[in-house]
Amino acid sequence: MHDISEHGACLRVASTLGIPEFVELVFDDKTATRCRVVWRKETQIGVEFKSEIACATVASESGENVLRKSLPVLIVDDSPTMTHIISDLVRKIGFTDVDTEHDGPSALLRLRQKRYGLVLSDWEMKPMSGQEIFKEMRQDKMIRNVPIILITAKAGRGAAWLAGAVAYLHKPINESDLKTAIERVLSQPSK
Repeated sequence: MHDISEHGACLRVASTLGIPEFVELVFDDKTATRCRVVWRKETQIGVEFKSEIACATVASESGENVLRKSLPVLIVDDSPTMTHIISDLVRKIGFTDVDTEHDGPSALLRLRQKRYGLVLSDWEMKPMSGQEIFKEMRQDKMIRNVPIILITAKAGRGAAWLAGAVAYLHKPINESDLKTAIERVLSQPSK
């Protein structure tokens, strides 16, 4: 990699054949970022660093926005049963890159290691609540723009909405409500 800037980089490659439009770069510090190839030469490619939010939807031929199902999704819940249920629903919607964590500190570590386009987090967890995860994310320059949907067993918006979450869902969740929430969150412009 050379000529790196805040917005992109030039990469030397053996061949540009087979390199897809979107790639994930992993840096020496083990952080990763999603990039879009903007130009190609015989042994070089130019990439633009893209936020996952900006790549979350793409216009179809009819002009309507369609979710990019390759978008990485992280599910955080201290109940293994709930992470299994939610990850199954996310996969039914069509997402293929789905990871799970069972506590806030592990989720934050994972978020700093891999570039996610969406986080679905339980609100009531120990030792770190969904609200605390959300606050930590918003204070970290690398992950502050990752959209988060908080999932709660409590009725009403309550503190989740006041904390600034883009969306929340009430347990038990179903595929239709989850898909609607994801579409709404990912269609919002990047901040």
